[in-house]
Amino acid sequence: MLIKKQQVVKKQNSDNCIVFEYDYCSSNSSFATAKIYGRYPKKGKSMNLDCEQVYYVISGTGIIYSEKGEFKIEKGDLYYFERKEMYYVVGNNLEVCIINSPKWNFEQYKSIEE
Repeated sequence: MLIKKQQVVKKQNSDNCIVFEYDYCSSNSSFATAKIYGRYPKKGKSMNLDCEQVYYVISGTGIIYSEKGEFKIEKGDLYYFERKEMYYVVGNNLEVCIINSPKWNFEQYKSIEE
């Protein structure tokens, strides 16, 4: 299955995070790219209840603040988020590929206010 750039669904998660979803017919995985400028989420932390998630850095830099530590990321780096790992990201023109398993959906996403 080929997904052309014109078929990608753009979602503005916040004023500093844009996600481009490549939708394909699988419940086992999903793929997206994201551009993060500043802190995401703006407050609190994020958590995926069902998904494991991988960030692969295409360009820019960032810091992942996780319950597992603080991690500086840059082009060519990969960060693996376990299910239920709480985190937030501060990006400096950060562009990442995102792979989820199983397929990401909003119902399994949790925002944690501090």
